[in-house]
Amino acid sequence: MVVGGVFGGWMTATALCIPLLFIKNKLLKVETLFMILIITFCLGDNFSGPLSFAQNLRFVVLGISLLMLYNFDIYKYNIARYILPFALVATGITLFLSPFGLMATIRGLSYFIVALVVFKFVQILVDYNQQRFYNLIVTVLTLYFTLNLLVFFLPFLGEADMKGRFMGLMANPNGLAMVSLFSYVIIDVIKKTAQPSASNIFLLLKALLVVLIILSGSRSAIFSVFIYEVSLRLLKYKFLLGLTLVCLVYIYGISATLDLNAIVKSLGLSSFLRVDSLEDASGRTEVWAVAIEEIKRQPWLGKGMLYDTSYIKYYADRYIGDVRERHWGGIWNSYLSLLLNVGIVGLVAFSFFWYKMFALSKMKIVRFAFLMLCLFSAISESWMAASMNAFMPLVFICWGLQIYHPNSKIEKL
Repeated sequence: MVVGGVFGGWMTATALCIPLLFIKNKLLKVETLFMILIITFCLGDNFSGPLSFAQNLRFVVLGISLLMLYNFDIYKYNIARYILPFALVATGITLFLSPFGLMATIRGLSYFIVALVVFKFVQILVDYNQQRFYNLIVTVLTLYFTLNLLVFFLPFLGEADMKGRFMGLMANPNGLAMVSLFSYVIIDVIKKTAQPSASNIFLLLKALLVVLIILSGSRSAIFSVFIYEVSLRLLKYKFLLGLTLVCLVYIYGISATLDLNAIVKSLGLSSFLRVDSLEDASGRTEVWAVAIEEIKRQPWLGKGMLYDTSYIKYYADRYIGDVRERHWGGIWNSYLSLLLNVGIVGLVAFSFFWYKMFALSKMKIVRFAFLMLCLFSAISESWMAASMNAFMPLVFICWGLQIYHPNSKIEKL
């Protein structure tokens, strides 16, 4: 499929996917579609180049998955129902308030459709054979990220760097970092529930993902991994939580007298952490100030999906000009993007989904650490404002792995 897409475009890749509908072996059909879904969504951020076929192929694979999963009573026991209120709110607001038409309207409904498909895949495959499904996920992610690392040494698919930062098979370094970040947690969740004998493999894969995050130079992803690991340990060892709180109070008390830039430079990390752009978050704070002023004009309902990128482009065209910094290409904050698009009402509906995932998770420590990772990473990236990106399906998979366990209540493969 990938080779066909590279050399023949998305139509060729689609032709190679269609025969999946006629495979009689249900297990082979479900597993293969799940694998293709992960691959196409991970490659879907490529708008140009040999991998750009994945942009359109995502919709084809999603459609095929819907048709196939319909035979498995797709809505039954599906926790995607908890994102339906947000999808309906986003769709309704976009339908009545947005000037962008059908594509923007469908963008709201797609949250539910993507969640419906991904959660059903997880539910079916966990119920059939939990260990086999874990092996499939680990295999697919290992192959994908190993190929990303190979591109670092042999960039055979075009440019693999952006301003000195590695972006691998993604369209940008931050994209690679975010995909690696969520995959890191997926691997960790599997590690905590799989057989201990395979712990070395999981440790190696997690190390590979950290290497890719470091190569991407994404400060947000680096800090998110740190927050995840710290949260796990603080909740596991309760005495560390009290000690950390005391340390934070102390650090807060002396922070006013510290020159953080000087400390970073003394550690030799000024280039790696891009100290010169640390204070303004690589120009993001400039964009956030503009977004906040616009949010104040319509705080409750927003202006519909896609309004965040449209507004900031309009503002930049009018007040900045054609020659402008890269940060004017987006909002770079999920909360501000959601407020611009669906307002406070939509944000509350979206919060309901996150609350339900947290409440349903059977991994009491991991669920808190993962939630902290998601909430923190959303501060400097607008990944929550879309469902057809590479990130939301991985988030759904991670929640699904924490919630679904074998129960023999669904149709067997």
